[in-house]
Amino acid sequence: MKIKEYFNRISVNQHLIASIVIRLMLIIYGQMHDQNSEVPYTDVDYKVVTDGARHVLEGGSPFDRHTYRYSPLLAFLQIPGVLFHQSMGKYIFSLFDIFVAILIHKIVSNKLRLQYKKAVQSILMQYGKNPQWKQLPDNHSRPEELAKYSVLMWLYNPLTMVISTRGNGDSFSSFFVILTIYFITKSEDESNLNSFLAGLSHGVAIHLRLYPILFSLALYLCLNEKLIVTVFTFFKQILMPNMQQLLLVLGTIISLTALTGFFYQLYGWKYIYEAYLYHFVRKDARHNFSLYFLMQYLSGNLAASVTEKALIILPQLLLMFYLTISFGQFRQTLPFCIFAQTFIAVTYNSVVTSQYFVWYLALLPICLNNLQTMPLRTAAMFFMIWMLGQGLWLLPAYLLEFKTWNTFNWIGGQAVFFFLINIFLLSRLIKYYSFTSFKIKLKKIF
Repeated sequence: MKIKEYFNRISVNQHLIASIVIRLMLIIYGQMHDQNSEVPYTDVDYKVVTDGARHVLEGGSPFDRHTYRYSPLLAFLQIPGVLFHQSMGKYIFSLFDIFVAILIHKIVSNKLRLQYKKAVQSILMQYGKNPQWKQLPDNHSRPEELAKYSVLMWLYNPLTMVISTRGNGDSFSSFFVILTIYFITKSEDESNLNSFLAGLSHGVAIHLRLYPILFSLALYLCLNEKLIVTVFTFFKQILMPNMQQLLLVLGTIISLTALTGFFYQLYGWKYIYEAYLYHFVRKDARHNFSLYFLMQYLSGNLAASVTEKALIILPQLLLMFYLTISFGQFRQTLPFCIFAQTFIAVTYNSVVTSQYFVWYLALLPICLNNLQTMPLRTAAMFFMIWMLGQGLWLLPAYLLEFKTWNTFNWIGGQAVFFFLINIFLLSRLIKYYSFTSFKIKLKKIF
């Protein structure tokens, strides 16, 4: 039996159960690995969050733990890991892996069914109800099949499985980014409630991680769906919002201010600085894929000049705006817009670690149906190139971290190479992106 036929016979629910089992096994393996290896399986951030949760239980602040620089929500989420078992947080984060997969399936299924329905209706309008014609979708246009492939792309991605089972909480923040997209796509029926719920989810996502704020303009514009052709029409859409746009903004403000204000009352200014402001000045001289790694290392404790900051930030902002105008104006292209923006945010960031890749890997499956023009062999080659770039960086990083070799220049060169790989891959994805998901074939019946 062919692999494709085998996977088609297994339901999405069965794949979800299999993925849960795999993640449970990885968590158990991680416990044994940590006891017998000098290279720990558990992420150091997991230990930081666990210590933060311990401080919360003792009546203190999670920020009493040195290097705790996350939302206090993660510490609260990790409290069961302090009370019951040290791996409880890993189980919780892995559970959000499954929640992300469920959302991916819902988004892709709903989107493809709607597009398929529109495609068939268009053909019926063109040919009428002539019984001599029968509408047949080609093999790449079956909604449920594509939705399943999108789910599998996330569930069986080795990087995402390892990241969550190591105790990293980025699947938790990614869940709210994708939940926002889910409500936005549901609002296509002009439901004001879904727009408000999208705003609430977006506010939570920004609270957990700052980068989702970059999606705000695209989320706002896509609820209008009137093509921006001039600067005047752009500002008109900004300054004259419709009801859905107003509710999106309102929901975002409510959830963001409620969460941030609540934790500010508990932990004060230290929370604001450590969780948010610190990331604007953060430097990482070791665990860093960033293009700017070597510059940060050589500059030491010297503060970056205004010119340096502008050269780092300006290219990102220009690309973000370009992607918003190109792909962010319509619900159909919004997922790819947010994926591409996240890809840019990670690639151009001054600090890039492995868990950041989860930010865009969680979004890529939602775009799969619009990348059907890419041959499977080409997709596999792109993935291997991406993994190769990481592998070439990890070797000198390992020698630095565990063998104390002076490999800073080597790491800096590999960071530049990995940056070029990412830019090449994004340009290829944009090239293969297709606005049309379905090609309906007609067969004449005699």
